[in-house]
Amino acid sequence: MRVLQILPKMNIGGVEKGVLDFSSYFKSDMVVVSGGGRWVKKLEEAGAKHYTLSVYRKSPVSIFSIGKLRRIIKEEKVDIVHARSRVPAWIAFFATRGLDVPFMTTAHGAYSVHNFSEVMGWGKFVICPSKSIIRHMMDNFGVRENKVRLVPRWVDLDKFTFKPQTDRRLCNSILSIGRISPSKGYEYLIEAFRKIARHNPYLTLTIVGEAEPSKTKYFQYLKSLVTRYALNYQVRFLGYREDVNELLDTAFALVIPSVVEEAFGRVVVEAFAAGVPVVATRMGALEEIIEHRQDGILVFPRNADSLAEGLLEIVNNPPLAQKLIENARRKVETLYSFSHCVREVEKVYREVVRHKRILVMKISSLGDVILSIPSLKAIKEQCPDSELVLLTLKKYSSLFYGCPYVDRVIGLDADYKRLRNIVQLSRSLRRESFDYVIDLQNNRASHLIAFLTLPQKSFGYSRKWGRLLTHKVPVSKKSVSPLESQEKILNAAGIVLTDKRLRLWDMNVSQPQKWEFSDEACIGINMSASVKWQTKNWPLAHTKKLIELILREFPKMKVVLLGDEHSVAESKLLEKIAPHSVINLCGKTTLGELVGVLAHVKIFITQDTAPLHLACALGIKVIALFGPTDPDRHTVKSDYLHLVVRKIPCSFCYKPVCKDNVCMTKITPQEIMMRIQSILGKSG
Repeated sequence: MRVLQILPKMNIGGVEKGVLDFSSYFKSDMVVVSGGGRWVKKLEEAGAKHYTLSVYRKSPVSIFSIGKLRRIIKEEKVDIVHARSRVPAWIAFFATRGLDVPFMTTAHGAYSVHNFSEVMGWGKFVICPSKSIIRHMMDNFGVRENKVRLVPRWVDLDKFTFKPQTDRRLCNSILSIGRISPSKGYEYLIEAFRKIARHNPYLTLTIVGEAEPSKTKYFQYLKSLVTRYALNYQVRFLGYREDVNELLDTAFALVIPSVVEEAFGRVVVEAFAAGVPVVATRMGALEEIIEHRQDGILVFPRNADSLAEGLLEIVNNPPLAQKLIENARRKVETLYSFSHCVREVEKVYREVVRHKRILVMKISSLGDVILSIPSLKAIKEQCPDSELVLLTLKKYSSLFYGCPYVDRVIGLDADYKRLRNIVQLSRSLRRESFDYVIDLQNNRASHLIAFLTLPQKSFGYSRKWGRLLTHKVPVSKKSVSPLESQEKILNAAGIVLTDKRLRLWDMNVSQPQKWEFSDEACIGINMSASVKWQTKNWPLAHTKKLIELILREFPKMKVVLLGDEHSVAESKLLEKIAPHSVINLCGKTTLGELVGVLAHVKIFITQDTAPLHLACALGIKVIALFGPTDPDRHTVKSDYLHLVVRKIPCSFCYKPVCKDNVCMTKITPQEIMMRIQSILGKSG
């Protein structure tokens, strides 16, 4: 497995130290991209390959590094791109679009909440060093819990020699390590040390860390405090040092006076390894690492008195100090050793490569949504480790409850095509970090959603706004069936549609409360198509005549009328034909209840494709009436399907409104009755 790590620069710091440790472990399997730095030579000596790119500038110029990084990814045959900072993450994210190379991140800190930081939550998985950073990423950047992985920073136990407290009594240095910044709270430490020095004038305070150019004034302020408190001979600023293990070896205690949420605190676990008692403020991950008075001392931030009291506990209570360091060493051996943490990271790497997040968009209409079931089944069976998410209208979501092929359904309102709604939806989907978006809807809105979601790859037809997709399927000039149309898109994604049968799963559906089904035989009649398609409707007089023929030929048969609220008025007229034999459920069933009803009928007669597909999927014999639309384009071949078409010169006109509606009128009740007799047999 070849991993590319990308970070701003290879200079001193916890992030850089982690990359260097990883390079020493993975050696030639590690590629590092950075803006250079003092540790590049160490990196190459460890066996990793380094490329220098301008990936540290918060400037539009950085966009030119995207193409260069993309070439490196291809040339080095990289399997994973792992970003560890925001500017490199933006570059790496767009470099991996269109490639089968997953992008992941490590959130090393509590990033400021604005759009620039969002990319750190777009990784397929987001490694966080502490629970506080996990909460920060979830609360402020909408990162889902199933994407985050907790892997703390580590310590190389071989580099730190544990020294018992009896030996520490000979040391007189209170040590603090970290960059010179107001966030570290050094002014409170200096004030606290002034109070400690009164009790023990032989103790010294050593502050290790560099001051960035922008923090020069703060550094001068700290020096002025030392002078004001007459501590010039007891307080030392050592600047940048690499020999942390040697500094800890001669330290009496380590203090972390931070005043902001700490992402982790590697120096704390290094002190644990060396047997140095730790005093730290209750900020962020420091509270997770340290258990108060068990393996360290926790104090209040921005409080010099609390810091002084915590340090004096170490000074004045040797048995407590010994207990703390013994417990701390055991903890670091269990939770923070390099061998333990690198195994956890390797687990994440394997998961990143194996696991796929796939979004399938089939938003409407109901019939087409039902026809997507074979495709969903094929995707799930051929990508068993995937998380498959279906994007559809809310009113169809209940159909997929308990579906074994779909892990999650995202329901949309009917006005999803509005630009504002598309932008909001896409932002939410972008946080999901989809590998693939498979667009089975193929309208302008779905193409735009696929584009703005920024998946690694997106698949769909090239028509309309299909140019926005990464993988475009040419539109066929000849008419194809719905499943054949879906199959071409699946093939582009490497999925083979082998089983084209419509089959539903055990949905555990309920019957309508107002009528309990008995063992009597039933024939279902769908009253009307959607309001948009008036031309699909069979004349009411024909339906009335058919019901009379059914009840005359099969006196024990029940007829069930089904339809939405728009067919209620007409269904009430038909109900009067035989109140005890005609069951009127128009406008009374939910989608789930409709499935329950269809499961009890022997034959279903319909002019609408949505219930047609449901019935076929349930294994119900269907008599389907077609006139203005071509059945070859809207049905799937099935032993359960019986098509009735009366072709006339204007057949398959696809007009939603027609004055005469001849194509449907020519289908007679007697013809449908003959089909029923053929299916049921004369005896019923």
